[in-house]
Amino acid sequence: MDADSPSLELELDTVFSILDTCRRRTTLAVLDDHQTVALADLADEVAVREHDTRITNLSPEAVTEIYLDLYHNHVPKLADAGLATYDQERDLIASIDRLDELEPFLSMARTDECLEEPIPTADYRELGDD
Repeated sequence: MDADSPSLELELDTVFSILDTCRRRTTLAVLDDHQTVALADLADEVAVREHDTRITNLSPEAVTEIYLDLYHNHVPKLADAGLATYDQERDLIASIDRLDELEPFLSMARTDECLEEPIPTADYRELGDD
């Protein structure tokens, strides 16, 4: 590729932003496994993987929370990055061939255990120079 042609590769900042949350990494792993999936089925699969249990052991409220989070947050971010498409009329999410650019990270996402609570960080403004 010459210097004048646009890069088709994801920018490093985009990769880090996409991989920023466990739920989005799990979503990418599900899309990599299924390529096209209904949003409701994606929410079910993400819930099962996050909680490491069968769907019948999860409350409908827990799955609904994940569905809404995917719909409002994660699916649009994946679509904006060019990693997925969302057909709202059919309620289908489809991965795009570009997921192979994230393969090293996706294999880690399949084995990554996510923390349910974020790691607390110090607010350095509160530390002061006592």
